[in-house]
Amino acid sequence: MTNSSTGTGGDAVHETVSSAVVNVIATHRNVDPVDLPPLYEWIDPDAIDALFEPTRTGGPRHGRLEFDYDGQRVAVDCTDDVEISIDGASAAPSVSVRQSNA
Repeated sequence: MTNSSTGTGGDAVHETVSSAVVNVIATHRNVDPVDLPPLYEWIDPDAIDALFEPTRTGGPRHGRLEFDYDGQRVAVDCTDDVEISIDGASAAPSVSVRQSNA
């Protein structure tokens, strides 16, 4: 089973990138997110969120971040949307990543 989080519109739940990472891993493992170890033991969640915040002009950030989290290789890709892949593979659940200060 593989998962990713992609930024979408509509009725999707909006969350930070760091929260989305934890939720995607939890879905991948079929566990509750609170059963996972804290993300901050591997990477600074605030730094992840800041890295993918909109630019000063309000446009989306573009880039890629890869890191290990509790035995999983996580990649966060940001183009027009944010996609989170686990161990190199992705699928799309109904999660949207907040990319604005609104």
